[in-house]
Amino acid sequence: MSPVSRGRKKKSRSGKGRQRLSSVPTFDGVYRAVVDGFRPLVSAHDPFEVEMFTSGLLGTLQKPESMGHETDPDLLLGLIGYCRRTGSPQAVAALHALRVVATTEEARDAAAAATASLNRPAPPWAGRIGEVDVYESWWMGDVHGDQADVMCVFGYGADRHAVMTLVDFNHLGGWVKDVFPIDEPEQVLAQMRVSVDESGGVVTLRPVDPADARQLIERAFDATEMTWQPDVPDTYAEFRALALARCRALPDTAPERREPDEVSGEERDRIVDEFLTSNEGLSLDSAEATRYCARLIVDYGCDYDESQPMRVSPAKMENFLLGWVPRKVVLDEEDKATMPAVAAAWTRWAAARSDLPAVAVAEVVEAADEIGQGFADAYDDPANASPGRLMLQGLGELDGIDDAQAVLERRHFAMPYFGTRIGAEDYPQLDPNDADERRLLIEGEHPEYHSALADASFDGEIDGVNPRLHIAMHEIVANQLWDDDPPEAWAAAQRLVAQGHDRHDVLHALADVAARQLHGALSTGFPIADSAYRRALEALGGGRRRSTRSAKPRPSAPGAAATYQVKIGIRGAKPPIWRRLRLPADTTLASLHHVIQAAFGWEDCHLHHFFDDEGRRYTPADYESWDDSPADEAATRLRDVVRQTGDKLRYEYDFGDSWNHDIVVEDVLTEKSSAAVCLAGRRAGPVEDSGGIWGYGYLCDVMGDPDHPEHAERLSWLSDVVGVARFDPKAFDQDAINTALASVPVGVGRGG
Repeated sequence: MSPVSRGRKKKSRSGKGRQRLSSVPTFDGVYRAVVDGFRPLVSAHDPFEVEMFTSGLLGTLQKPESMGHETDPDLLLGLIGYCRRTGSPQAVAALHALRVVATTEEARDAAAAATASLNRPAPPWAGRIGEVDVYESWWMGDVHGDQADVMCVFGYGADRHAVMTLVDFNHLGGWVKDVFPIDEPEQVLAQMRVSVDESGGVVTLRPVDPADARQLIERAFDATEMTWQPDVPDTYAEFRALALARCRALPDTAPERREPDEVSGEERDRIVDEFLTSNEGLSLDSAEATRYCARLIVDYGCDYDESQPMRVSPAKMENFLLGWVPRKVVLDEEDKATMPAVAAAWTRWAAARSDLPAVAVAEVVEAADEIGQGFADAYDDPANASPGRLMLQGLGELDGIDDAQAVLERRHFAMPYFGTRIGAEDYPQLDPNDADERRLLIEGEHPEYHSALADASFDGEIDGVNPRLHIAMHEIVANQLWDDDPPEAWAAAQRLVAQGHDRHDVLHALADVAARQLHGALSTGFPIADSAYRRALEALGGGRRRSTRSAKPRPSAPGAAATYQVKIGIRGAKPPIWRRLRLPADTTLASLHHVIQAAFGWEDCHLHHFFDDEGRRYTPADYESWDDSPADEAATRLRDVVRQTGDKLRYEYDFGDSWNHDIVVEDVLTEKSSAAVCLAGRRAGPVEDSGGIWGYGYLCDVMGDPDHPEHAERLSWLSDVVGVARFDPKAFDQDAINTALASVPVGVGRGG
């Protein structure tokens, strides 16, 4: 498929398109139709019938399906207000139903207040709705711990019913995959007992304390709402409100759930060593690849399965081999070939050490063998490739993880984006390995030239620049960096970045060198002098390495009473996002981490590390490290690693989004300070978990365009998931930052 055919047209922003919106019915029309649905319930007597109808209604008022199925709060409160203004019998019935079934406390309170203020006759069921008797709760689950059906039984007098919730424990500690009501719980319970008998010990059934059931189900619903595009049936939205209402009827006396303890790196290594010395581990060939693959299995169990590295199950192994590894991990050819055998051997070893019955052990071992046969296809499927793996395609075997990291850094600098927009056409997913698609990504970085590039007759300049020539030179440089040919180009780029230049300026500098060589070749008719070009690149940014005799000695560290003025900028941000701070030279890097978090509005919910100019890495002491000897950030002072004006540090936060910050010393002052202070800055800090520089830039574009098809979806995500009440990327609140910084302790032994 050609890159052009992969684009998606944007919606029209013409005045005519906006005028058509005026023909959409008002919300009062929607509310009227909803309230009319309650007309048959005005004279009903069965409260359960009313609850079922109301739950289904709330399911139709849900937000876009991309993020959970929570009911739109504004729409629901608007409906309650409409009922209060109308005061009709069906409106009163709707209010009495919503005061019990609505999914938010705010909506339930608003509906209750509205019914009290109207003082109108209530429907026959109003005094009974929600006042259910609570009977037993049952848990039927597989012994592997993959999923469970939780059935809670309730009743209005002699009429009993139940709510069945299917919980999957292979995601976020347990999430709701389906939920539905049951009219005859006694018959269903009998069927569950038959299923247990027929399972041969793989399925168990037991009573569960109703308070424990409530805690489990409510947490599982929260997990589903946090899941992007959860794979749930239509019945989920229809019965979700009913299930939550029934949970509120259960006792709320279960002790607060204790989060699983973090498994230390030493304990993870011990588990791997125990496996490698077992008969199953010794039967494998490559010791190095086996250890790496086994450690991945342990890490997955610790980090994604509630700290349960030894739990084995068919679903867990399928998620690991066919989902997590292809999307999250970079494997060389030996690791990829070894992984299925390690997974099968691990399953046999771990299952034998569990309390699973023999039939369950046989089931999970057989599943691991079958799943492993599809691993290579899943790993090689482009649809599963992570951005990091896409960037490593076509390189063959790399010399370890450090080599892969170096390639990723270079290629990410050459082409940090995987989607773009050109004019009115969207390209949400392009492959930077394809030279044609790489050119589209480069064009997308230059929106000021889109109209000119689309006009075949345009042959002029924009702000003194020929757009086509500019894009061509940018493409030459990007291709050189992507292929590392010549290597002097990337070396020059790294020097310029270390000097504080942003990415676009670095690309322009490299393009200027290339353009001079091209101009000379075109003027003389001789081919480009490769050696001269390489020398010019070596000179860019002062690249010629000085001899040891002429090298300046490293200055001594400033005194403990010194104060640094530093500028901290987020690498790649356009427009730039930066802060200028003053803080004690004695500040530890651990404290500096908290200073940066406060200065940019980060929430300190991801990993981080620092790098100095010599490549030394600094982390918290308890971090699991892929480095042989990272230094302890809490024991390292700022003056130990940067000592004079121009010295630099790099700080990376959130290894998934990779927010890289450049910290440059602008001045060393002799005056003493005891706190960090923000002197100046530009723009708000990026939104947490927004996808890195490209993802945040795209978010800004979407939120700045109310007509964008994703605007409402992203607005809901910001409000409900991220908790951002107001989104203004241009905002910079120096007073708020200094208020936050006032509570950040700085100095040796503090803030770590």
